[in-house]
Formats: sequence, structure tokens, C-alpha cells
Amino acid sequence: MDKNSKLVYSTHSNEITCPRCGKLECECSKEKKSSPQGALKISLDRKGRKGKSMTLVEGFSVNPQHLADIAKELKQFLGTGGTAKQGRIEIQGDQRSRIKQKLEEMGYKTKLVGG
Repeated sequence: MDKNSKLVYSTHSNEITCPRCGKLECECSKEKKSSPQGALKISLDRKGRKGKSMTLVEGFSVNPQHLADIAKELKQFLGTGGTAKQGRIEIQGDQRSRIKQKLEEMGYKTKLVGG
């Protein structure tokens, strides 16, 4: 691409870059732990899971690899299964209070959403 052309479409839309420097992983993005919108939202979901509970953590503004590392640390702490996909973390069971406690220890601001 020459210097006068503009990027119109990219297939790397799921990779989040640092707003300051434009890199995927940098030191300035590691300093900032909470999302720019505010607190991480922790909710409980049962829809489409045949009555099984799933705790969802949304609002991360980190790259997919860092999100997977956070999910791995939460799963080890809770001793349960889960996954990181589409910019959120899904943990099996109703683990809202324990996830809130762990994320706050890690330096994130959290908020319980729903009933």
C-alpha cells in the first residue's frame, strides 16, 4: 500500500490495538486495566443452555490472547470450566461473587448486572 491510500476493510477486526500507539501489545495498554467504558459487567445467563447457568464477564478492551490468559486464571481460581470468545469470558455455573472478588484483586473495576 502506498502512503496516499487508505485502508477500507480489514479481516483482523477482532484484534484490538492500543489507542495510543496502534500496536497489539504494548506497555501503555498493560498499565490500564479497566475498560474505557467503565466497569466490567458480570451477569448470569441461562438462555439456550437447557437450564444450565453460565456467568458472563463483558467489557474487556484487551487483545484476544490477553483475554484468554485472564479466562485461564479465573478458571483455575474457580476450579471450573469456561471459555473466552467474542470479547467476553464465559464461566460455567453461578460464580458471580467469586469472579467479582478475583477481578477486583486483579485491579479491574466490576459491576454485577441483572437479578
